[in-house]
Amino acid sequence: MSDQEVTNIEKNDEQLFRPHLKRARNFVLGDERPGLYTQIVFFTGLLITSIFGIWNTISYIILKQPLFLKRHKQVDVEAIISLRGRELGFEGTDFYNYLERFHLMGIVLWLCVLIGFIFLWRKQKWSAYIIIGGILLYSSIMTFLLGATYFVEDTTLFDKLSLLVLFLLVLIHHFVIGNRKIVIEEHIAEE
Repeated sequence: MSDQEVTNIEKNDEQLFRPHLKRARNFVLGDERPGLYTQIVFFTGLLITSIFGIWNTISYIILKQPLFLKRHKQVDVEAIISLRGRELGFEGTDFYNYLERFHLMGIVLWLCVLIGFIFLWRKQKWSAYIIIGGILLYSSIMTFLLGATYFVEDTTLFDKLSLLVLFLLVLIHHFVIGNRKIVIEEHIAEE
């Protein structure tokens, strides 16, 4: 097969999937691109949401399948978590069960936040309520289900700063974009 034929096959494969990807992107994000600040908030939020979503998913899977790490890496997940639970004041397997429940709820909340970011891209003002609500609920569940000591000692500075940055970006976006729309509407009404 010649180089030209290989190139043609690659182009045909690319052309086969490109229209479907474009249709899917337009279905999810719409045809119109938002302003620059909205794009910055969206992509930053997408990155942070992905990190938290993937982390919660991996953690949940490991908590559900602790024997996998024990067999392959000789790491006793149950013993480590049980020990940390006793240090935090939990009894028996309570901490393990709460941690498992927390990560499952985290997966659901980060999916909701991701949907909120899709609506943010589509310029829906109420998307900020979904995103900020998800962030506050995630932090609250962590604090009340696992304890304030867990939040202070076991949550990394990166996690705390990421949540704060995400919260502030969306809050600023909500007020800046919301006020800009109000000013534009008032200007149109005056004319």
